[in-house]
Amino acid sequence: MLSLIYFALATVAILSACCVVLSRNTIYCALSLVVTMLALAGIFLLIQSPFVAVIQVLVYAGAVMVLFLYVIMLINPRQPEPIIGNPLVRRWAQILFFTFLLLVCGWLGLLYSAEEVRGPWELVSVKTIATRLLTDFLLPFELTSVLLLVAILGAVLIARRD
Repeated sequence: MLSLIYFALATVAILSACCVVLSRNTIYCALSLVVTMLALAGIFLLIQSPFVAVIQVLVYAGAVMVLFLYVIMLINPRQPEPIIGNPLVRRWAQILFFTFLLLVCGWLGLLYSAEEVRGPWELVSVKTIATRLLTDFLLPFELTSVLLLVAILGAVLIARRD
């Protein structure tokens, strides 16, 4: 039963991630990314890591995506021109890409079934994550926050110039 739920969540995550990449509307891309993050949180719940699942929902699907949507609405980008102009060629390219992706995912699913994939998930606790994040990885953690702040300020400045 857990394998079925795992493959259902993995399928939702893969399909919504493909929608992120292939959608031409930026709002739909961001909303598809939220679905991807929620499916990943479900997978974290399956591997008995509820803390990481909650953080996935609160931080990524919540705060970061609200920030992304705010910046997208602030910039208000125009729709990009398609790379492939012919709609028939574009449709066949999408079909070939999805077929290739499904074959690769199916092959990987057969190669590594959900029962065989094991990791040190039992050893990870909230205390361990907090200790490692605020001691060993403090500099990358702070640099990531500064990078996000600079990216937001840059997006605001670019949007205000137009």
